[in-house]
Amino acid sequence: MAGEQRVRLSERDAMEMGIRCPNCGTYTSFGDILATGQCRGMGCVSGLELELVISE
Repeated sequence: MAGEQRVRLSERDAMEMGIRCPNCGTYTSFGDILATGQCRGMGCVSGLELELVISE
C-alpha cells in the first residue's frame, strides 16, 4: 500500500497505556489509536494502527 510505513517500536517508545508517535513524539494512548487511528499531536497528520501478532 502506498504511503504506509511499518515501524517496530522499542521499550523506550512505550508508556503505560500508549506510545510516542514515531513522527512527532506526542504521547497517544492505545484507546485513541483504536478509536481514531490518528496521532493526537497538534498538526501531526500521522495515521496510527495497532497490529496484534500471535505466535505459537
